[in-house]
Amino acid sequence: MSLKAEKAKLFAKWGKANRKMALELEQPARGSFELDPLKFTKRVRVKTFDVNGFYGVTINGSYPKNAHILMLPGGAYTLEPTERTREIGEYLAVYEGFKVSIFQYPLSPEYSALNAHECLMKAYSSLRKEYPEDDFFLFGDFSGGGLALSFLQVLRDKGELPMPVKTAVVSPWLDIALENPKIKLFQKTDVILPLEALREAGRKYCGPLENDHPMVSPLYGDWNGLGPILIFSGTEEILTPDCELLAEKAGKLEGTEIIYKKGAGMFHDWIKVPSKETDGTFKLICSFFRDEDWE
Repeated sequence: MSLKAEKAKLFAKWGKANRKMALELEQPARGSFELDPLKFTKRVRVKTFDVNGFYGVTINGSYPKNAHILMLPGGAYTLEPTERTREIGEYLAVYEGFKVSIFQYPLSPEYSALNAHECLMKAYSSLRKEYPEDDFFLFGDFSGGGLALSFLQVLRDKGELPMPVKTAVVSPWLDIALENPKIKLFQKTDVILPLEALREAGRKYCGPLENDHPMVSPLYGDWNGLGPILIFSGTEEILTPDCELLAEKAGKLEGTEIIYKKGAGMFHDWIKVPSKETDGTFKLICSFFRDEDWE
C-alpha cells in the first residue's frame, strides 16, 4: 500500500470517520452545489441538464471521444456529491478523453429508490437522445455503484433502451440491509462505514420496497444479460462479503461477464483519496471501457 493510502486510512481511523458519517447520515446537509459549473476547471466544457428538477452536468475536455460515462456518485443514497466527485469527473474528461455526465439522482430521506430509478431512467434516455453517436458506459461508487447495478436490471427488463456497453463500480452497496453474517468480521477493520447508521439510511431509501427488492438490493436480482461488469472492493470494508457472493455467481451467468478485483489492504471507496492505488484503479477502469489489454 502506498504511503498516501496508508495515511488516509490512519486519518480515517484517528478522525473517527465512521462516527462522522453516522452524524452526516442522521442530518444530511443540502445545498452544497459541488457540481456548479463555476466550480469546474476551465479545462472542461460544462453543460447542465435537468430531470424532474434534479440536476446533472455533462463535461468534456478538448478532444472528446464518442465514449460517454454516466457517473452516479455515492453517499449512502443520502449525501450530496463532494468536491472529489467533481475531480473524478474532470480527470475522466481531461486525461482520459471521455464525455462524462454526472447525475445527482433523488436522495433519501426526502425521496426513495422509486424516485431515484424514475429520474435515472429519464436522464439516461435523454442523454442517449442528445448524444446518439456515443457509446455509453456506467460508473458508480458506493451507493452509486449499487444504483448502477440495480439500474442495469431495470433497463434490461424494460427493454426500451440500449444497454450500456460496459459497467464499472467501486465498493458497491449490493444488499441494502447488510445482512451477510461475514460483515461482522469486516466491521473490525472498516474505519469508514458505520454499519447501523447505514442500515437505517437503507431503510429510508427503500420506501415501499422490501429489503430484497432488486431495485434496492441488486444482489438478489437476475444477473443474466447485463453485459461486462468490473467490480472493485477493498479487503477492509463491510461491503466486500456481498461482492464476494456476487463473484461466486459469475461463472453461471449468461450474457453477463463479472470481473472482480479485490484491493488488498484497501479501505472503502478508496478512489475518494488521490493515491497510487486510485490512479491504478482508474487506469484499469478506462482500459476496461476501451477494450485495451488491461488485466
